[in-house]
Amino acid sequence: MKKTAALILSVLFVFSLAGWSRKTEADSRKAVPDKTPLLTSELLSGLAFRNIGPAVMSGRISDIVIHPKRRATWYVAAGSGGVWKTENAGTTWTPVFDGQSSYSIGCLALDPVRPEIVWVGTGENVSGRHVGYGDGVYKSLNGGMTWTNMGLKNSEHIARILIDPRDPDVVYAAAEGPLWSPGGERGLFKSVDGGRTWTPSLIISADTGVASAEFEPGDPDILYAAAYQRRRSVAAFMGGGPESGIYKSEDAGKTWRKLSVGLPKGDMGKIGLAVSPLDPRVVYATIEASPEERGFYRSADRGESFEKRNSYLSGGTGPHYYQEIFADPNVFDRVYQMDYWLQVTDDGGRTFRTVPEKNKHGDNHALAFLPGDPDYLLNGSDGGVYETRDGGRTWRFFENLPVTQVYKLALDNDLPFYNVHGGTQDNGSQLGPSRTLNANGIANFDWTITFGADGYACAIDPVDPDTIYLEWQEGNLLRYDRKSHETIFISPKPEPGEPALRFNWDSPVLISPHSHTRLYYAGQHVWRSDDRGDSWTRISPDLTRNIFRLAQPIMGKTWSVDALWDHGAMSLFSTITTLSESPLAEGLIYAGTDDGLIQVTEDGGKSWRKIDRLPGVPENFFVNEIKASRTDRDTVFAAVDLHKTGDYRPFLLRSDDRGRTWVSISGDLPARTIVWAVAQDPVKKDLLFAGTEFGVFATLDGGKRWLKMAGGVPTISFRDLEIQEREGDLVGASFGRGFFVLDDFSPLRRIDETLLARPAALFPVKKTLSYIPRRPIDSPDKGCLGETFFTAPNPPFGAIFTYYLKDGLKPAAQARRDEEAKFLKEGKPVSFPGWDVLRKEEDEEKPEIILTVAAADGSVVRRLTGPAGPGLHRIAWDLRYPAVEPTRLESAVRDPWDMEPMGPLVVPGTFSVSLAQKIDGVLIPLAGPETFTVESLTLTSLAEKDKAALLAFQEKAGGLQRAMMGAGEAADSALRSLAYVRKALLDTPAADPKLAETARAIETGIREALRDLHGDVTLMRRSEARTPSLLDRVSRQLGSTGPLTETVKKDYAVAADAFGAVLEKLRGLIDGDLRRLGEALEAAGAPWTPGRPVPVWKK
Repeated sequence: MKKTAALILSVLFVFSLAGWSRKTEADSRKAVPDKTPLLTSELLSGLAFRNIGPAVMSGRISDIVIHPKRRATWYVAAGSGGVWKTENAGTTWTPVFDGQSSYSIGCLALDPVRPEIVWVGTGENVSGRHVGYGDGVYKSLNGGMTWTNMGLKNSEHIARILIDPRDPDVVYAAAEGPLWSPGGERGLFKSVDGGRTWTPSLIISADTGVASAEFEPGDPDILYAAAYQRRRSVAAFMGGGPESGIYKSEDAGKTWRKLSVGLPKGDMGKIGLAVSPLDPRVVYATIEASPEERGFYRSADRGESFEKRNSYLSGGTGPHYYQEIFADPNVFDRVYQMDYWLQVTDDGGRTFRTVPEKNKHGDNHALAFLPGDPDYLLNGSDGGVYETRDGGRTWRFFENLPVTQVYKLALDNDLPFYNVHGGTQDNGSQLGPSRTLNANGIANFDWTITFGADGYACAIDPVDPDTIYLEWQEGNLLRYDRKSHETIFISPKPEPGEPALRFNWDSPVLISPHSHTRLYYAGQHVWRSDDRGDSWTRISPDLTRNIFRLAQPIMGKTWSVDALWDHGAMSLFSTITTLSESPLAEGLIYAGTDDGLIQVTEDGGKSWRKIDRLPGVPENFFVNEIKASRTDRDTVFAAVDLHKTGDYRPFLLRSDDRGRTWVSISGDLPARTIVWAVAQDPVKKDLLFAGTEFGVFATLDGGKRWLKMAGGVPTISFRDLEIQEREGDLVGASFGRGFFVLDDFSPLRRIDETLLARPAALFPVKKTLSYIPRRPIDSPDKGCLGETFFTAPNPPFGAIFTYYLKDGLKPAAQARRDEEAKFLKEGKPVSFPGWDVLRKEEDEEKPEIILTVAAADGSVVRRLTGPAGPGLHRIAWDLRYPAVEPTRLESAVRDPWDMEPMGPLVVPGTFSVSLAQKIDGVLIPLAGPETFTVESLTLTSLAEKDKAALLAFQEKAGGLQRAMMGAGEAADSALRSLAYVRKALLDTPAADPKLAETARAIETGIREALRDLHGDVTLMRRSEARTPSLLDRVSRQLGSTGPLTETVKKDYAVAADAFGAVLEKLRGLIDGDLRRLGEALEAAGAPWTPGRPVPVWKK
């Protein structure tokens, strides 16, 4: 039985691990059996994105809470970037919500009794045209480590969560409800079982939700709620109505009555509420209403009557965006109001003053206090998190929170690395490198704000990376010179007497693929410039439906011109939103609009063909992006969208006849997932990428099957995607987490089910650049700048190897346990494997994946170990030979300034890499070789010398250093052995006393040799001048990357000449004298000591 079990396990082990062999091309093309696809999203996660920031201006913060018992622990809600936590007052941040299904956050709340219980309301509580939507309320029982969705999934926007301090299982959630459509879960909801179930407490109508809710301090049975009637469409935003108002309950939400005394009589919009923490009778309200009635209201009798104290109302892009108030817990009648500039009243609203915000971003949304410290404020704005300890006179910015919302991006062709430019929400247009030469990665100082305000569509000259086109909303197009930082407005203008131009909030700008000086720009017309925007020619009529936005019905009716239109929050309507010109057919231009049209010209604008119907798509769609194919002159892709009607389905289409007919390629994209952008691989036509509301998806078959690419990416919206053709990189603009780069996606061009059915595969290696990574802060990490110093990672330096393992390698014990677990799952018995099997498992050498790098002549340059699990893996070779330092099994703990040992850089040229597995010490080939080139960046200020000569010298010097360091280690080991010898001699009465003298003489001789080798320690300890040791003369030369000097050559000669005598002396002492001393100890019956042979024993 034991032998049988052992044989079975051995066969299984050999079959799964050692049985892999390289298949012939014919074998690899055999039909794959019909089974569960091997190509999965989990597999693609092995190709991970890099988040490159920026954090230089952070992004919009919707809420902040401070832990009541640990004041350095904060939770921060990014409006569209998830939830972040710090436990050291912002020195470091951790995203704690990335794995959930929503990224848009409206509010946070901590359980007042058990503050490790955290509540999150998803769906931001503003009504912007760009806002994301949520899926209800979440709860964490462990400070954000894990989360559970507690329901209200159809609320879409949660504005406030209240927790009863007497019974934390009693929770209220204020749901504004869907922004774009009626219905959903809208109103104030109550749970009495910790969120497991919810019941409506205050329901107004299908159009009206609750934007604010407050307890009375000391009596949570008394609640106030602000009802908010609002609706946004593509065309307009109605920010109020007759159903808005303030409600009060005195029985924990069982019944409600609408408050009216002293409040506006007409329609109301967004209302912010606060109750004084110092006097529960005082209730504050900031109310959006008509010009005569809007303003700040105060009640001194628990809301029974209100007094209008001031006409002040939050402004900026409209009250919907701010209109929240916070009563200071430290000063009575001090109330802060969120606005573009932070406002505060010290007298209950009679007067307001602007809080100083020098060197701080405006657009304020959140505020947190420390009880007992009236000068402390923790603020969240469109620019991130700020802290003041002096009432606003000075502010600290947290420059390490990368939550920038990017609308659109553009890439250049700069060398050696391309740059990324993006237009961001209220943080300007930003330009930064896709990677740097710096060892510490991409820092905030690597980014440039090319223009302020909001940034939107942009383009970079593909020939001249210093010429950048950018804009701010509604058609303000600029040309920026990166060298001089000059900026010039270049927007087209109508001739006198012509109708006004309508530009979308995010108007499209396009550089023609046929001329880098030709621009296209669009409002309701398409404009062309052949001189970089210096002059313009209109090449189209009005290509939109030309619909008057204010006449369109909202919430089922048309509204008076005096209604609560939020004009500052509205984009112009009936505009062109996207442009594309075929890179294969000059003059073939596509335009998409926000009112349901695609227009095509095949003659550069002389004539246009209208498309107003798409299969399976409702009318009046919004064209997010139209993109002409890179591989077929007649093919075009369109990402269209109806989420601004409440329809969140994905719509992605392709036409193969220039828009005359269309087919859906949405395939199996998830429901409730807007498609914002599409990108086609210029090499493999069916390889497409989709930027969606909840991540990046890829299809390898033209759209039949889509797979989410989740490696390195949180749940986040991607509003734009671009491919950098030279590098084969995919770059995404996320709306809340900055830019993401997928370096070298070329493996996707080769992956298919046939390849994945092989045991292993090794993918082509892109050209690798050789240079010396810079250390501008004398560190490959953060140096001495502290943890707040923000850096985003470069790709690993060197050659990047990508490989695939179908099943991976498992130790025999793990393989057996997995098989036993399978039996148990199937209800089968598990037998004892047998002692021989267990012994085999315990004696096994752990299996490894080995990548072997070889030079052009076939000589091995380096062997690397890689991950051995199933899936796709990436590993970097640092372009160096192995270090010559003595081998250590564990990494040594080093000081920050002490660099890891490394060998010399290879000479640029041609190399190859092969993939193998090592099973019980035997190397078994799996895949490869793949040939690749290493090229020098030639960045030296002086002419580069002969790198081959440098390498030859370093190899020679490395051989000498290897021998020196090995001799030093042998000497140190001998000294340790002699310490045991001295003790053993004391414990051996029969030992000749002269053996101790011999041991001492050997020790003295070794120390003299080490003095020549390592230097005079006696002088070093006293900081006296000393001659260079032999190792000093050689060791520093291996790290040199510049040309050889005569001093270097002389140092080597001196060391080489002297080392021979030192080596022979050590050999005589250690291999001769110490060995004979050990024999004498053995003869005397001394206890065994390290360094001696196996003891002699005879029966």
